[in-house]
Amino acid sequence: MSVSDFASIVLAVSGTLSLLYIARQVGVTRQQTKGQFLLALDEQFAKSREIFQKFLAEPNFVPEGQQWPRVWALMSVFERINIMVEDKILDVAIVERLHGYILVGLIANDAVYQRLLSTGAEWQDFINLCQAIAKHRLRRRVGPHHAAFLERVQALDKESRLKDPWKF
Repeated sequence: MSVSDFASIVLAVSGTLSLLYIARQVGVTRQQTKGQFLLALDEQFAKSREIFQKFLAEPNFVPEGQQWPRVWALMSVFERINIMVEDKILDVAIVERLHGYILVGLIANDAVYQRLLSTGAEWQDFINLCQAIAKHRLRRRVGPHHAAFLERVQALDKESRLKDPWKF
């Protein structure tokens, strides 16, 4: 074996090792970015925590006046999440595990649900995410305690419109 053959082998091995190292670093960076992104989502949900706590504390809570824009802000976060799920930036299983209870709480609230039934055209991405979560729950064969959520999601219509959906 000549010196040039040996040098070629060393270069090939070092190039392969370099590529493996770079691939590993890209994977680590991707995981770190995903973690930071999930924390940023938590910050967005924190802005609406007060309104969601009302849903949890008072099952018959009906938003009034300036509470509706806070509800819409919360629903808007889920719309952005849906876009990220569709673009495969986020996995629906992670969304369901971390924030599914909020989505279920929104759909369980009669006032929000009735409003959503009549303004589905304004909330297509929100409804798409609800449907994706429902589909995920069906695949996991969740128990009958989720039946109300699944039933309500199936009834949502992305074509329903009101003349002025933002007026009460």
